Amino acid sequence: MATRLLWLLSGISFVVLLGVGIVVPLLPVYARSLGATATQVGLIFTCFSLSRTIFTPVMGMIAERRELKVFILTGLFLYAGIALTYIWAGSPQALIVIRTFHGMASACVLPLAMSYIALIAEKGKEGAFIGSFNSALFLGMGAGPLLGGVITEALGIHAAFVCLSIFSFISGLLTFFFVPPMKSSGQSAPSFSLRAIAHYSPMAGLLLFRVISALGRGSLFAFIPLLAARAGLNLLQVGILISTNIFITGLLQRPFGKMVTQGNLMTLIITGSLISAAALAGMPAGQGFWSFLAIGSIMGIGGAISIPASSVMAMEHGRTLGMTSSLGIFDAAWGVGMILGPVLMGIVADLSGIRGAFYAGGLVTALGTWLFFYISRKAGSMTR
Repeated sequence: MATRLLWLLSGISFVVLLGVGIVVPLLPVYARSLGATATQVGLIFTCFSLSRTIFTPVMGMIAERRELKVFILTGLFLYAGIALTYIWAGSPQALIVIRTFHGMASACVLPLAMSYIALIAEKGKEGAFIGSFNSALFLGMGAGPLLGGVITEALGIHAAFVCLSIFSFISGLLTFFFVPPMKSSGQSAPSFSLRAIAHYSPMAGLLLFRVISALGRGSLFAFIPLLAARAGLNLLQVGILISTNIFITGLLQRPFGKMVTQGNLMTLIITGSLISAAALAGMPAGQGFWSFLAIGSIMGIGGAISIPASSVMAMEHGRTLGMTSSLGIFDAAWGVGMILGPVLMGIVADLSGIRGAFYAGGLVTALGTWLFFYISRKAGSMTR
């Protein structure tokens, strides 16, 4: 039963991310066609991430001890409806509003689906369960842009928004008919506020690690096109670099997730994070397509090692602090890093050049890993 639900929820999440991935690369072009300035294009992306980051921990707290299926269904059907409003947006301002509500709906879906996975995970197999779920997310994220390009070329940009709506609606139907009701463990109201969870020492270290990890990945996606272009790579090759990084991280989530039950969580998190830090700092050493591809692949492997282990650690804290609340703030920490990363590294790039942004990103990732180790050791959470 648990395994069947794992694959069902993973499949639903894959379909949702596939739909989102279809739309995201097309938004700048669509926004420009509506007369958006460069600043407005940036706001269209930022408002989604910001609203999702703000509402994810809030939804996690609200959903604690309540019926998760209801929240997930609400988010999926909102997704389906909101996707169609992109077609009728007549201005950049309308797109900004739509993206804000889209981010709010997103807060109801994937973080709570992850909480569902955490609650049904078999004892000793938490890493394999969360690794399988994360694989679906990354693979959907990676395949979406490729499919979006094909759909847009064949049917036009509005067809991409219709596909997002259809995929979200299908996911909602699958959830309604095949996902049983589930509440977070326990019957009483959660005894920990979001502030208390964030200040709980073992969780604070993990949240710091999560922010730093996202900061590094956000920097890669934002600046690898510029670095690669200077080395003479074309846009197709840049797309392959980014997609390969995402696919490698996704495909290896389950294998490395299985390892979580065989060793020390801390060892896996630190090892994966330091590999990612070294690859990020080493990216400027790339001289051509194949060297960039190799370095990006190594960074993908680092993420595949650390992400399942850190997710399992968040699940373990969730059993004490409240599962949906803990995973909600854990997910929000990733959003904070993805928002801050491109901005902070952009400042570094302006001051010291594109190469400097990658060096700084690697250094910050390594420093964050050390702080995570220090805080966790001090809090006594060195092992499972």
